[in-house]
Amino acid sequence: MTSGKALFVIDTPAQVFNLTEALREYSIDNYDVIVHDCCRADAYPQLLLLLKELAPRKLIQVPRQTGEIELRISCYGQYVSALSKESYSLVFFTNVRQQWQRDVVCSLSGSKVVLMDDGNATLVFYRYLFSKQQFFDFPADPDAQRAQRAAQCRQELGISTIAPERLELFTVFELPELPWLSVRKNVLSAMQYHHQSVNRQQMLLLGGGEVELGFINVSEYLLLLNKVRWLYPELEIIFLPHRTATTELLEYVREIPGVSVLQTGVPVETWLSQTSVPPFLVCGFYSMALTTISLCFNALEVVVLRPPLHVWHAAEKTHVWNLTRCNNLQMIETVVDYLSVAKGLKVTPLTVTQALTDGKSSVSC
Repeated sequence: MTSGKALFVIDTPAQVFNLTEALREYSIDNYDVIVHDCCRADAYPQLLLLLKELAPRKLIQVPRQTGEIELRISCYGQYVSALSKESYSLVFFTNVRQQWQRDVVCSLSGSKVVLMDDGNATLVFYRYLFSKQQFFDFPADPDAQRAQRAAQCRQELGISTIAPERLELFTVFELPELPWLSVRKNVLSAMQYHHQSVNRQQMLLLGGGEVELGFINVSEYLLLLNKVRWLYPELEIIFLPHRTATTELLEYVREIPGVSVLQTGVPVETWLSQTSVPPFLVCGFYSMALTTISLCFNALEVVVLRPPLHVWHAAEKTHVWNLTRCNNLQMIETVVDYLSVAKGLKVTPLTVTQALTDGKSSVSC
């Protein structure tokens, strides 16, 4: 085992899977974890539940904080001084768009910094940031006075925002190294599971939060789901919604003949590993789970449902969170481009006969 200590900086449930894999791959037995309740929906309770399976030397829990910028920074910044004295050999983080993660990581000089996957966002970061030797891309705060107060608060807490000169990327994706970016493959060894039996009458359809993000409206989304129903008339379809899905959307989905809704309260990978006879087929549009399931559950078939890019046309004008180099439609395009050629995934095109923008389109295969 490594003689040094490691720190993990995380804030979503899926990041616990990456943490577990990193413990194995990097031979770590002495580590601390800092988590922050800063994400949407029920991410934090799921995160804490998964962490119960691990045994960090120290677990720092940063509660959700709203209000003045000084409060939002100091809630995690108060730990920076103590963390910097730990002399961690390795510091792992997962999201280059989370300012709190950037602040912690950049303040711990002398540690090797490793970026773990933040879902499909890794592909976006690689194309639009890493390939251009950039690791962070936060937009400027339009409130100059607030920006000055934030800078003063960080200075008082000893927080640095200067990016490291190089990173290591610990990823499930097949991506080439760069002079400033080493790549270490995450083989998901701890998540491998082989089902002895599968239900060949069922399909699991993964929701992705597209409606809630404003990438597509409810009627357009239901049109796509009805098309999936049409493509697989012989199968019982189990729709697994994203944790941000609204009650209204789920009520509409339940009205589609042959489709039921399953809300698990845990990541889909956990649900599959706990289900003795799961659906044999898993489908989705561009969910990260398509990749992880294809890598971890070799008894299951995984299919990428690919409508034309303009189906998500509204994504081009939706708010982009803490990234200036691309819009959300370009992010979707980046992910779909990768999934279309990735090993272990099948692709089923869905063609739209009329642009969804007029609200009268039909979908065909």
